[in-house]
Amino acid sequence: MIELQQFIQRYQQAFQRIYRNINDMMNEHVHANITTDQFTVLQYIAQNNKVTSTEIAREMGVGKSAITALVNRLVQRNMITRERNEQDRRIVYLRMTDEGLYAVQQTKQAIHRYLEDKLSHFPIEDIEKFLLSIEKLAELMEDDKGASS
Repeated sequence: MIELQQFIQRYQQAFQRIYRNINDMMNEHVHANITTDQFTVLQYIAQNNKVTSTEIAREMGVGKSAITALVNRLVQRNMITRERNEQDRRIVYLRMTDEGLYAVQQTKQAIHRYLEDKLSHFPIEDIEKFLLSIEKLAELMEDDKGASS
């Protein structure tokens, strides 16, 4: 049991370091005004065309108030727009602007270059094992989520 707790602690620390380093890389080389969370929201909107704040909050596993603050900053920066549903004015869709799409493309390219450089230090077999393990963990977590809903 102690060994498993140590693995969990190592996982959490490594995940935090990776997250922080990607954030730092984005600030230095891509766009100083886009955080990793903002990029995640922009990427989700770009993939889904138009979404609501509620959908984003559910996808990211955070409260709607956290998404509202994040969305407000992205609207102020002209990266996304708000669009009211004509049948139900309470529903507000978020859409990508050209500036937001450009930021997503630039950020994705920078992240790919950064990770490609880091992953090039590993044999392909190690990368494959690592990804299979992370994907399995993600699947188990999603299964738990579905069971508790």
